[in-house]
Amino acid sequence: MNPPLIWVTRTEPQASVTAQALRARGFEVINDPLLEVEPLSPDIDVARFAHIIATSINGLKAFTRQYATRHQTVWAVGDATAREAREAGFHTVHSASGDVEDLIRLLKAETPQGPLLYPQPETPARDLSTALSGFDLHPVLFYRTVVRDAPDARAQMAAITHILLYSPRGAQACAPYLSGVTARVLCISEATAQRLREHLNFTGNLPSAGLNIEVAASPDEEALFARL
Repeated sequence: MNPPLIWVTRTEPQASVTAQALRARGFEVINDPLLEVEPLSPDIDVARFAHIIATSINGLKAFTRQYATRHQTVWAVGDATAREAREAGFHTVHSASGDVEDLIRLLKAETPQGPLLYPQPETPARDLSTALSGFDLHPVLFYRTVVRDAPDARAQMAAITHILLYSPRGAQACAPYLSGVTARVLCISEATAQRLREHLNFTGNLPSAGLNIEVAASPDEEALFARL
């Protein structure tokens, strides 16, 4: 039996970190992201914001790349994003340790006062303005993710045994690669799996067709790795 070959689809620079972690565990890896981040340059008065809502590492990095202020309290979607915030120099950081729905619940429970900056992507997976309608929320476009070709993965699709998906947008970009593929597709969240199912035009797993869609027990990378 051939050893597992894992396709890492997430954006850089996180993709290289994931690939390194997998290789350290003895896996063979194709690091070929399906999306790339294009940072934008919004001109805003960041000093007026007391809080930053970080729904991803990409959004947080887009902010820290442009602005040096670190006085804000950061509300992070998960522990990896919270760790990135602390490493960037923010002193007060809260983690929802989950997905965006967990972050919404945390914010509603803690009710932070003052204006909240949300460095959002061009196509957010969740409408936070509606979910947090009672907050002084200011969504600002800080970056976009664009689909890129994945030639290395495409050339080795017959040998790939596992595909790691980290977002609904990544799942959507992955769907065209999966025709006739035999592999386990490991999704970091149910929302990611659902987007993939929608774009493959079926619901649930189809083991008889050779393609299995699985969801991590919790929306973090360690839980994703646990399914390998």
